[in-house]
Amino acid sequence: MSSEQDEVTAIRPAANTAHRKAEHLVGRLEEIPMHTIHSVRIDGRDVGIIRTPDKVYAIGNRCPHQGGPMCLGKMTGTMVPSDPDQYVYDHDGLVVQCPWHAYEFHVDTGESVAGALRGRVPVFEATIRDGNVFCSLNRPQTGGTQ
Repeated sequence: MSSEQDEVTAIRPAANTAHRKAEHLVGRLEEIPMHTIHSVRIDGRDVGIIRTPDKVYAIGNRCPHQGGPMCLGKMTGTMVPSDPDQYVYDHDGLVVQCPWHAYEFHVDTGESVAGALRGRVPVFEATIRDGNVFCSLNRPQTGGTQ
């Protein structure tokens, strides 16, 4: 059995979720590397789990441009509007870059940086409880979750 299959097998619905949306345990927080995309499979769908110092985010694996595999992208930051002759880099570790054409998306909203594309990368609810990371395939109410 491959390590990817082992990883998929480890994802299971959380216990006592009768009042919750479909929530799945994806791993221990300390097992998910910081500022990388940890790919998991939930209910037949590839999802990228992203750990930052403050939150955990979950994104879909499809770029809205041409369907590129976002779980193979890289975490980065981006240039932000600034004064003439000033170059300001910000949002470090909060922007995912598509591996095919380098389009950039905010991990909390899925929106493209600077509105370069109309579509969004899907974002899902992700939470941390008792050192465990959980994800549901529901859209977050207000962007990224804690």
